[in-house]
Amino acid sequence: MYVDWQSEKVKRIYTGLGILLGLAAAFGLRFLTVWIFDVVIVALACLAVWEVSKAKQLPSRGVPVYYLYSYIFLSYAMFVIGLTTGFAWWLHVIMQLVPILVFALYTMIMNYMDADFVKEVTLKKGNLRDSSVRTAWEFLKVVLYPFLIIATLVPINHFATFAYVLPFEGAQDLVQVAHISTFALLMVFVTSCLSDTFAYIVGRTFRGPKLFPKKYQWISPGKTISGLIGALFGGIVGAMLVLLVMTTDPLLQIFLTNQIGDSVTVQLAFVGIGLAGAIITHMGDIYASWLKRKTGIKDFGNLLPGHGGAMDRLDGISWNAVFMFFVFLIIIF
Repeated sequence: MYVDWQSEKVKRIYTGLGILLGLAAAFGLRFLTVWIFDVVIVALACLAVWEVSKAKQLPSRGVPVYYLYSYIFLSYAMFVIGLTTGFAWWLHVIMQLVPILVFALYTMIMNYMDADFVKEVTLKKGNLRDSSVRTAWEFLKVVLYPFLIIATLVPINHFATFAYVLPFEGAQDLVQVAHISTFALLMVFVTSCLSDTFAYIVGRTFRGPKLFPKKYQWISPGKTISGLIGALFGGIVGAMLVLLVMTTDPLLQIFLTNQIGDSVTVQLAFVGIGLAGAIITHMGDIYASWLKRKTGIKDFGNLLPGHGGAMDRLDGISWNAVFMFFVFLIIIF
């Protein structure tokens, strides 16, 4: 049988397999040290920031990408310092907010000192102050999307630091639930990936009515109601698979029982979490589609043949990461 290796479908399949192998390798290396996974997350965040900055043409609007990269590394450094020195949660928040405001102010001030920027604003008969404020606002928007929502994977990667359980009734010493972080990360990636996969398969197979009314189909013309139903089913399947595999760890099973309830209650809770995760993943995908149409591009990049750029794969995952971050915060605390 002849296979057209240059077709989009074939590219999508073998690139998807490559992504899965890369993700499996990252999880495997994570068992050596969780800090390796931090490096992967920061690298993905840098790629996503570069792609979104390019799509929104930020360098030509007074926001050089190296400002954003500088903030990313400073933000991660603040997190590590807070984690290793035992900062209270509110101090973590302050240590993240202060650099954001400082960099936004720095961006605004540097525009006043940039001769080319001043000249361009003058030629367009614009207001220098308003233009500088707008560039600071553009900086803040890219910090929020995509960086901060992807960056929630970093604290998720370290949730085990805060999860402890008594291993048996009458025990005196608490034991760390080491696999809670792995559990949370798998919930992010597996529910998102299976939601996307089922949406694609079901949507292509059954097609049917479009998800959006005709007036708004420009946002994402390929999305159908059948695809959404497939996405919801995929999210539930993903959550159940992760729960089934991870609760083979007795400590994690005890922890979930203590924090949520008996096994039936835990299962029902994760059906709901998987369903909600699939909805949030779909919302993230729709938002990314809207942003790409607004900026006049089809994909954020061409790094992944058949899939686009890094942000084209992280659009739904990043939103789901924020959701799972808060879900597991509630479960743990």
